[in-house]
Amino acid sequence: MNPFLEQVLIFTLNLSHKMDGILSYENRQLKLDNAPIIEKVAREIEAFKNLTVLELKGNTLGVTAGERLGQALKKHPELQRCLWSDMFTGRLKNEIPPILKSLCSAMIQVNCHITELDLSDNAFGPIGADGISEFLTSSSAFTLHTLRLNNNGLGAGGVKIAQCLIRCHENAKLAGTKFELRRFIAGRNRLEDPGAKALSEAFSKLGTLQEVRIPQNGIRPKGISALAFAFEKNPDLQIIDINDNTCTINGAENMAEILPNLKNLVELDLGDCLCRDVGIMTVLAGLDCRRDKLQKVNFSGNEITPAAIDELFAFFNTPTMSHVRVNLSFNNFGEEFEEIRERVEKEKANFEMGDEDDDQGSLSGGSDEENEDYLDEEDEEYEGENDEFGDESGDGNTSKETVINTSKRVESMLDEMCRKGFGCLQIDNNQNDNQQKNDGILSFLDQKLKLDTAESAEQVAQKIENTKNVRVLELKGNTIGVEAGERLAKSLEKHPELQRCLWSDMFTGRLKTEIPPVLKSLGRSMITANCHIIELDLSDNAFGPIGAEGIKEFLESPAAFSLETLKLNNNGLGIGGKQIAQSLGECLEKSKKSGGGEKSRLRLRTFIAGRNRLENPGAKAISQVFQKLETLENIQIPQNGINKEGIEAIGELLRFNRNLRVLNLNDNTATQLGAYAIAKNLQHVPHLEVLDLGDCLCRDQGCHAIIDSLTPNIHRNLREVNLSGSELSPQAAQIIINKWRKFDNSRHKPILKIGSNNFGELFTQIRNFSNAMKNIEIGDSDDDCGSLSSEDEEYQSNDSENEEESEEEEEGDGDDEKENDGEEQNEKVQRFSTVIDQLKDEYESRVQDETAKYLLRLLIPVQQSNSNPLVFERALEVAEEIIRRIAAVPRNPIPTTTQLINHFVAQSRILGVKPEEDWRIQVDIKILGQFLRQLLSRGHFELERQLILHYFA
Repeated sequence: MNPFLEQVLIFTLNLSHKMDGILSYENRQLKLDNAPIIEKVAREIEAFKNLTVLELKGNTLGVTAGERLGQALKKHPELQRCLWSDMFTGRLKNEIPPILKSLCSAMIQVNCHITELDLSDNAFGPIGADGISEFLTSSSAFTLHTLRLNNNGLGAGGVKIAQCLIRCHENAKLAGTKFELRRFIAGRNRLEDPGAKALSEAFSKLGTLQEVRIPQNGIRPKGISALAFAFEKNPDLQIIDINDNTCTINGAENMAEILPNLKNLVELDLGDCLCRDVGIMTVLAGLDCRRDKLQKVNFSGNEITPAAIDELFAFFNTPTMSHVRVNLSFNNFGEEFEEIRERVEKEKANFEMGDEDDDQGSLSGGSDEENEDYLDEEDEEYEGENDEFGDESGDGNTSKETVINTSKRVESMLDEMCRKGFGCLQIDNNQNDNQQKNDGILSFLDQKLKLDTAESAEQVAQKIENTKNVRVLELKGNTIGVEAGERLAKSLEKHPELQRCLWSDMFTGRLKTEIPPVLKSLGRSMITANCHIIELDLSDNAFGPIGAEGIKEFLESPAAFSLETLKLNNNGLGIGGKQIAQSLGECLEKSKKSGGGEKSRLRLRTFIAGRNRLENPGAKAISQVFQKLETLENIQIPQNGINKEGIEAIGELLRFNRNLRVLNLNDNTATQLGAYAIAKNLQHVPHLEVLDLGDCLCRDQGCHAIIDSLTPNIHRNLREVNLSGSELSPQAAQIIINKWRKFDNSRHKPILKIGSNNFGELFTQIRNFSNAMKNIEIGDSDDDCGSLSSEDEEYQSNDSENEEESEEEEEGDGDDEKENDGEEQNEKVQRFSTVIDQLKDEYESRVQDETAKYLLRLLIPVQQSNSNPLVFERALEVAEEIIRRIAAVPRNPIPTTTQLINHFVAQSRILGVKPEEDWRIQVDIKILGQFLRQLLSRGHFELERQLILHYFA
């Protein structure tokens, strides 16, 4: 083993937290494979006196380590709490049961009396239950009060866990004692109905539970009903959390029946359980109005409508229940949301409403809701009596859900078509006026009309004037001149009801100088008519930057306060993109001050502006205004010459637009740095459906960051991720394909596109590897871009050139120091700062050692300037930006930031050990120490604080 790494790891071990009876290695990122480290930990455990708590969270144990640590545990019969979550990162599933058996057998042999076992966040799957089954039925588990099995992917193993709990109860009874389990926590385990029913039987026999948390387990109404009856057998229950399981009205009714007997209830979490109005009212009936102990109720995501709000107020907003905090976010209050929120504030109700943007909108109607309830009941009957894993709950069940979901999609699609228009609707002079009145659509689509003068536009203008109820006006596929534009604008003044302007491709053959006057005329007519425009589509009009001036007045007027969709695709906007952003910002501010409050506020939802040369300035301007809007659902800005800085700005807007469904950044130069910026903010967009980063050069690290940040528990609506054209290597592709399996049980089974990458000769191998998964698209071999070896050599040569340039700068700077003239001193400081800025521009975080090299190079100008404060501060600013980026990249078992510090220690030769590779970057250790301590004071390297203070004090 590398002597340097061994010393660092041993030092890390010595930092293990020791308090009365507690031995903790929490988050030390130890990879216990090597004998010296395993032995070090084992001996420390053996030598520890009065070991009551052993915490191994955040490390990774192999089979050998499990055996050796098991031997160490045999010296501690006093052990009570085993905090062993997240300790198998990177291990194969078949490695885990032997490790668990080794540890558990040791506890059984020395007759431990364990009170808590926490194995959460170890994704060992069903076979993990085998590893602890012997322990759970032994006398060492008779004293168990808390069992935490959160996020283990147990699946069918949940049934085995339940059976073990029953046997433990029976064995304890035979031994003349009592098994009193109080807390059972097992969220995100795919327990489904069979697991729920098995646990119900176990819970009924135990009768001692105080806390049960089993969210996100795919449990349906039958499983919920079984659990409800088990809860009744546990009168001391304080916390019930069945969040994000499918309760529906049937499950809610069974929960309501048992609630009167649970007088000690403190928290009831039915969030995202689809109880609907009837189910929630039933639950209220089960809760009496004198619940002094009840503190929190979660009804979020239950499709509650305004029809139920009076009952909720009447129940909870009373002297005996007003202390209960009720979560009503993510329901279906629709247009009445603001009115309900105002009532909550006025009556000081203890309701958490969330943001209006989180509300799910109005349901289609009471009859539809009743039909869904009926289908839910029919769906349950179809499941049959013998639910088994592998049966998938019956094909009929799946088809029922498909029917419901498909019906909703079709209905949504028809609504969208009605709003946008049905395409080519030719205008017939004899068309019935009543029909025009009914559909509100007036279309001249692709009629190839050349409207130059007012006279040539007269027939079209009269048609517009004489048509009643023009909600949609489509002019696509014609060409309009200045005079014709003025005449058409005059006709629009008669239509204040106009909402959608489908005006793409209507300036063919026109000079760019002709277009702004036409746009201004049309815009002013809508302002004059007091229109409330919902959609403006000016795509495929190549008007360039001056086109932004043409719509500036409209975009900043009250006619645009209602704008939801803005399509500016293929306009060649260039710097005009900044003007568009500024106009939207002005519109937002004016709409807020218009006197209508939140109801009149600009709520742009769709912004499409591909092929516009927006570049970084445009992207940054758009990001700033979108962060203020907070309403975007669909952003498509492909092919805009945006590089990593602009992409980073786009990444920031994700934090403010939680309802974002589509993000298309195709064919911009994100690189891995831009990908990191997107990845770290994906947690803020739970409704994401499509993420397109195709041809963005995200490379291996960027692709890993994106995939790691997408999770089936947050991104439940995800349908497609495009990472084609990312310069993805075959090795990284195989790992990413494996990672994508986490979506196997997702409702939509999202598609991952990784074609046109750099698989080279391994393309066939990658294709065969992905064939088992129907939701991976790798394209054709002809589209593959070959191996990356030549590019890697180019990067290495660039690094060498950069080092030579830095050395040249050093020599020149040394000469300059001899001149003490004030003006030359300022020039020198500026030159040093320029070197630092050049390093910043060159930085590409492909691997950790390259990042460390760049950070060390930042200190060369600092040294040459004799630690000039201005140069030092500039170096710190650049370093902070780099550290923030790499800290966002997950690495196990050793974090990226810890690897950086390890490189610094090695290159500084502090330990007297020569590094494996000498970078020949001469850095003053004192300056490096000062630099790192400054970064510590600014909130960086928190995990590495002790290492830094130890080596660079």
